[in-house]
Amino acid sequence: MRRTDQLPARVLLVGCLVILSTPILAQDTIRRIGFPPLQATIKRMTPLEVVVDFAGQEQKIPVNEIQSIVFQGEPAALNTVRSYAAVGRYQDALDILNDPKKIPPEDLDRPILKQEVEFYKGYCMAKLALAGSADLQEAGKALVNFVQNYSGSYHYLEASELIGHLLVAAGKYKEAEAYYKPVAQTPWPDYQIRAGVALGRLALAQNRIDDAEKAFDKVLAISASGPQAELYRQEAQLGKARCLAEKGKIPEARKIVEDLLAVADPEHQELHARAYNTLGTIERKAGRIKEALLAFLHVDVLYSANGEQHAEALANLVELWNQLHKPERATQARQLLETRYKNSIWAKKLAGS
Repeated sequence: MRRTDQLPARVLLVGCLVILSTPILAQDTIRRIGFPPLQATIKRMTPLEVVVDFAGQEQKIPVNEIQSIVFQGEPAALNTVRSYAAVGRYQDALDILNDPKKIPPEDLDRPILKQEVEFYKGYCMAKLALAGSADLQEAGKALVNFVQNYSGSYHYLEASELIGHLLVAAGKYKEAEAYYKPVAQTPWPDYQIRAGVALGRLALAQNRIDDAEKAFDKVLAISASGPQAELYRQEAQLGKARCLAEKGKIPEARKIVEDLLAVADPEHQELHARAYNTLGTIERKAGRIKEALLAFLHVDVLYSANGEQHAEALANLVELWNQLHKPERATQARQLLETRYKNSIWAKKLAGS
């Protein structure tokens, strides 16, 4: 038998051309939390799992492990939308989604691609609405249409949770609870924690402090590991701190927040923004005006990219600057709140005070 290195160069060249000309099947890319990306072909999905064909074998991926999916054949701009949404650039993402030149309808030739576009439209509208930069009813309608039309989507649980958040913001508490239930009933502790935090905040919004504290305590008692579970556990700690502050247990509440800020991942900017807003609320209840002001200024200066938390900070800053006899600073904060977050519950509360 002739050795490979003795074969004529033209034979080797022909062999290479055959390999290069063999079609390589494009695949979907599933980005998973705590795992390397998986390239496989999606066969079907449910709200709980995505089933793929990987090297000829069927594999089930739980939805709570999925960060995002890049679909074979999708317009390149769709992945830009995901990137923008992940960092809070919701309006930029919507501008792309609504531009037929960037995402031509004819390029959405797989049903899953149209579904992905519809989800991100509703998702970005909801995020803007929760901050007061878009209409709650319009965002809610988009997401309700999504869950009705695509009840088998792996986005179903996230969309349901967002509808719940929108309903809380609209003061429709009973309806909100129904949309949190599918998340609470999943088999995963991290999602159970996530739903528990939402239910605790729902109770807080209704001023049911004892019920809220019970909800947060229940969350903190759930045994779960992993970065997502830890993040939502920290969110529950902030909810617990709010409850303690409402009950006048200021030192306990303050310690929870300060301990959390000492260990929280700096990449979780929404968590930091919520923590400083919580600390500001605690200090206001303690009558420590300057300390409260400093906490809310942290959000205004460092975490303004999170619109929902920024709106809360600005509303508090308006009142605090007035208490400190700084009407020009109060006016600046009010103008920013009314310009950027005019539909927020914070702008409405301030207008009614």
